[in-house]
Amino acid sequence: MKKSLKLTFLTFAVSTIFLSAASYAKKTHIEFNRYYNYPELTKALHDLEASYPEFLKLSSVGKSYQGRDIWVMTINNPKTGPELSKPAMYIDANVHGNEVQGGEVCLYTIQFLMENYGKNKKITDLVDTKVFYILPTVNPDGRAWWFDHPNTMSSSRSIQKPWDNDNDGLFDEDGYDDIDSDGQVLMMRKKVPYGNFKQDPEDPRIMVRVKSGEKGDYIFLGYEGIDNDGDGRINEDPPGGYDPNRNWPSPDWQPEYVQWGAGEFPLSNPNSDAVTNFLLKHPNIAGVQSYHNSGGMILRGPGVSESKYPRSDIRVYDYIGKQGEGILPFYKYMILYKDLYPARGGFVTFTYETLGIFSFTNELWSSKQYYGKSPDNGKRNYYATTSKSRLKYDDYVDFGENFVEWKPFKHPVYGDIELGGWKKTTN
Repeated sequence: MKKSLKLTFLTFAVSTIFLSAASYAKKTHIEFNRYYNYPELTKALHDLEASYPEFLKLSSVGKSYQGRDIWVMTINNPKTGPELSKPAMYIDANVHGNEVQGGEVCLYTIQFLMENYGKNKKITDLVDTKVFYILPTVNPDGRAWWFDHPNTMSSSRSIQKPWDNDNDGLFDEDGYDDIDSDGQVLMMRKKVPYGNFKQDPEDPRIMVRVKSGEKGDYIFLGYEGIDNDGDGRINEDPPGGYDPNRNWPSPDWQPEYVQWGAGEFPLSNPNSDAVTNFLLKHPNIAGVQSYHNSGGMILRGPGVSESKYPRSDIRVYDYIGKQGEGILPFYKYMILYKDLYPARGGFVTFTYETLGIFSFTNELWSSKQYYGKSPDNGKRNYYATTSKSRLKYDDYVDFGENFVEWKPFKHPVYGDIELGGWKKTTN
């Protein structure tokens, strides 16, 4: 158990710790001031392997639906023994295509361990006595679609396998449209005599829902789009439809009519099937960390209330989770079904409930980190309050990079509207 605890603590610490490794000569030139698309991520992994061939081995666990390699980096010191003879930590990220940040966290973890080997005793001991399997993108097709196409903050989440979301016999025929060709999919709003939103008097970029009986000036029309299939709706059938974090063979898996995104059967998508085969071939894995985004959460199962965990295991989970809260500012240790929402067929419920591995999902980045304190979510206009914090952060830290000012546009159906809001890179 001590070995498993040490491995898990490292995954919490690496999210925030930057040791004085900057003074050491770097063999690689990976910068962490931007996100990397799939080809760049692939190159970075190959570069790391070439820089540290005595410790790193890059391999593919399988192919995605669109034929991209699902890379995994093995970190092992062969001089201290073969990998399967040592306890291992499995770390992955980017299960949801739009949640790209975890890929960079995985890259940083690899580079951090290698740069500090032989210089930091604890890191050296970890690499000498343990094994790491680090898989930066479980969903390379979703990552590629997110980078290469206009998207919202939450689109491109799915496995990019065609799916009939609106049950009309057609597949992926009515997704989001960049109607003004600016490379973004933003929100649409329309000024009307009797709306349910109004502009915030302190910042007109922010829309505030009006109180009962109060007159508003605007309505929201959703994200940019047109009715591509003529059914009277917009954006109801974007590319894909599987939720890659609902397709795992955990005991709580249920079909599509119970759990949206579950797919035809467990492991019906090639990504989850390939990762599962890798896990089964590596029984030395003692801990699992899967990075998602966002919310500042340290999540564990169960995913549904009917699943029960042994008290002895709960004590281990509670100990690790509370340690994580102490290491990561504004992160909260939470139980999936009780503190977030019920979810069936999830990865960390599969790895614990089926494979018996202590497993966590960290939702990277918390809005509370904007100003070092929690927003007042007791106020009626909580959304407006948090939007002000986000905009202030964007104005002064990101220099206005992530918010697009509202601008007029002539929509082919809605007429005179305005486009604006947050870019896909905001989260």
